[in-house]
Amino acid sequence: MEGTSRTLPYTIRFVGLLGSHSLGKNLKFMATAVDLGRELIRRKIKLAYGGGSVGLQGVVASTVFTNGGLVRGFIPGYIAIRRVYGPTYDVEHTVSSNYYKYFEMNHAVEAFIVLPGGVLTMEGLFTLISWASEGLHNRPIGLLNIDGYFNNLIKFLDDAVRQNFMSLSQRKLFICSFFVGELLDKLEFAKAFPGPGVSYDEFVNPGRLDLELHL
Repeated sequence: MEGTSRTLPYTIRFVGLLGSHSLGKNLKFMATAVDLGRELIRRKIKLAYGGGSVGLQGVVASTVFTNGGLVRGFIPGYIAIRRVYGPTYDVEHTVSSNYYKYFEMNHAVEAFIVLPGGVLTMEGLFTLISWASEGLHNRPIGLLNIDGYFNNLIKFLDDAVRQNFMSLSQRKLFICSFFVGELLDKLEFAKAFPGPGVSYDEFVNPGRLDLELHL
């Protein structure tokens, strides 16, 4: 008989957000960004993001801010002055570069969520992943794989492991889900149970593995 799912301790109170300052072509990107903002409000989670009011980052920040949540924007000064991304919601912290944006966000938050994006989003993702693999931080990093946007990236990572260009421990730093709630739960799990051991799926369905072994 399959075991009952267990409950996760909800301890994350501040997340950092990476993602595009464009909305992209797929309407699901914006809809899911709104859902993410609402779920952060429901869970009483504060938001740190890359500043401004446009694109997918702006949608999440706007949703959190207009529903009474706390928002902090971290943005390089040379971008803030030009208002390339529009005004920042709530409190704006200016930094000297994108590197220091990730550095300051990393000190403020307990986990990161990555939305679809381009070069700057990938820069932030791999900066944080490289820091984590070098032991410089232990914040879990989750990809919100809206409509399979990150499928090719995941394939690349898996191939890098097969070709011995990436260790399995590095690969496991990339947490991924198609769904907002599940991704946040996976981040909670990674924060509560860091390192090797039981997987997220085994935790939420403790009897499933045993059942499959007996089929």
